Amino acid sequence: MKNRASIGVLVTLGAAAASWCACGAGAYQDSARPGGGGAVLAVPMHDGVRAVRVSDPHAPSAPATAEDAGEALLALHARVIVRAADAAPLALALGAWPGEPLKALPADPTGAALRGFWIVDCADVAEACALAAALRDVPGIAEAYLDATRPLATRSTLPTDPGFAQQWSLHNTTNPLFDANLAPAWKAGYTGAGVTVGVVEFGWNIAHPDLADKYHADASQPAAGSQDHGTSVAGIIGMIADNGIGGAGAAYGAMLARMYIGSDTATAGALAFRNDLNFVKNNSWGPSDNARISTMPSITAQAIADGATTGRGGLGTVYVWAGGNGGQANDRVDYDPYASNRYVIAVGAIDSIDRRSLYSEPGSALMLVTQSDYDLNTSGDVGVYTTSGASGYTSAFGGSSAAAPLASGVVAVLLQARPDLTARDVQHVLIRSARRCRPADASWTLNGAGRWVSEVFGFGAIDAGAAVSEALAWPGIGPEVSHETDPVSVNAAIPDNNPAGLTSTVVVGPNIRVERVQLVLNAPHASLGQLRVSIVSPLGTESLFANTRTDTTSGYNNYVFTSVRHWDEAAAGTWTLRIADTVAGTTGTLQSWRLRIYGSTFDCPCDWDPNGTRTVSDIFAFLDSWFAGDADFDGNGMTEVADIFEFLSCWFSPTCP
Repeated sequence: MKNRASIGVLVTLGAAAASWCACGAGAYQDSARPGGGGAVLAVPMHDGVRAVRVSDPHAPSAPATAEDAGEALLALHARVIVRAADAAPLALALGAWPGEPLKALPADPTGAALRGFWIVDCADVAEACALAAALRDVPGIAEAYLDATRPLATRSTLPTDPGFAQQWSLHNTTNPLFDANLAPAWKAGYTGAGVTVGVVEFGWNIAHPDLADKYHADASQPAAGSQDHGTSVAGIIGMIADNGIGGAGAAYGAMLARMYIGSDTATAGALAFRNDLNFVKNNSWGPSDNARISTMPSITAQAIADGATTGRGGLGTVYVWAGGNGGQANDRVDYDPYASNRYVIAVGAIDSIDRRSLYSEPGSALMLVTQSDYDLNTSGDVGVYTTSGASGYTSAFGGSSAAAPLASGVVAVLLQARPDLTARDVQHVLIRSARRCRPADASWTLNGAGRWVSEVFGFGAIDAGAAVSEALAWPGIGPEVSHETDPVSVNAAIPDNNPAGLTSTVVVGPNIRVERVQLVLNAPHASLGQLRVSIVSPLGTESLFANTRTDTTSGYNNYVFTSVRHWDEAAAGTWTLRIADTVAGTTGTLQSWRLRIYGSTFDCPCDWDPNGTRTVSDIFAFLDSWFAGDADFDGNGMTEVADIFEFLSCWFSPTCP
């Protein structure tokens, strides 16, 4: 049944269609509406009428997400499937013989029609929704429902490689919760196929028999040597599965590329190399873990910025960085300008029973953690199984060097599932799907947007299965917006040996939905280890950037600290800088400071307070407005019961923080 105009169809159907016009044009939440993220339609499905959020009801096919707890959906199509004993009721309803019946499956060699079924192709999903609803009321028609695409999984099994049993970080049979939960993603058919991960190192052995077939020459720099560290990193990402040797990589379907670090220009060149082909770049390296602040050459910073914004056809190459191994030396991710760069995903380490690895560095820039060993210096510790040397394997690899490539492998799996994710989308998906490891740990706190965040675990442990599910439903984050405050001039001495120190404030006007906040600090001091530096957001979340430690170097001169702890908070309001000199003997001055805030437009219609975050208080505030007759949430000019459902649909939606 082809190309029936919606007006003609609805006129012919008469009263039956009229009762369902609310499902058609004009009655849904339009995607142009602030915070909409598509439209919520009452859609006739094979299992009943269901509330479904459709990205574009005017399209012939559109991504769709079920709002109820029923079967998951991926897309709706402008096609109505009709079941009836004969075609007469359908022909009468449509006013003419509709056309060809639904064809049999291609496996049927006779090409015979599937008895009792017909299809009607409509102009768009909204029209098909209205038509299906009307046909359900026509006598003689048993079923009428929209054609839909649902998640379908291949029945793949876990890798059969002989070393896979030792890969507890991928599939932990002793403590099933404490792994990266790759199995659900693999079983759904997502293994990183079609994605290339660049291993940025001092080289890795492309001839290793468990890696050789994954080497992507076009995405790689010319050979300049090989080191075992890089070979082990590459194996965690992409060891070949089911080949009878070794183990399997987290993204065993992905390809691997090789890039070389070295001088400033060499490192920048590696980070910038073929970002059209390298969708992910893993970096298991950084400055010395000596608890001293470090700086990054501008050429390197620009290479990362360009790759993250223009790589992968404008979606952005995803940079993953090891958070560092200086945790026992009072080092922090915040002192490392590579791992704390605003474009990268900083990854720390946890062990086989979910403990923070002793060496894993804390920090306000730490985003996530994945599995590695517990203590670099303990013999017999449970390490990570991966490739080693020319053709061998090791079960003792560790450090944040092992945590980062596991994260990179999961990112590759995500990008196979949703190739359209931007680099920022990937971060949102990983944060929203992360597992809160060691929930009783005192480091966990709720930020102002209601997100659990920890100085030692970031937003939690990466969960590949949950991340794929989140990615498939993720509507996408809007374009990045930013705001930089004017410099705040203080020019005051920092009190010596005084934990109260100095405080200074600045008011941010734009209500940006925060992703990252940067502090640009000018505070000359001859012994930086004596200073404690933090900022506090308008919603009360503190980001500690520097703590008391042994660091006798001098600074800070336009030094940039970066925090992810305020993720999804509303930026508007008063931000406070706290700086204190906690050790006697050396003094310094707070000259000036400013903030840079990066995120997206805060546009959440169900923030009814509005206080910049979606909380339970918004529900009570909305109901107060509704009972007062002032809650026309769906924009039809009336306050009615439908507004409550529209509001709750928004409130439960992942599009609002």
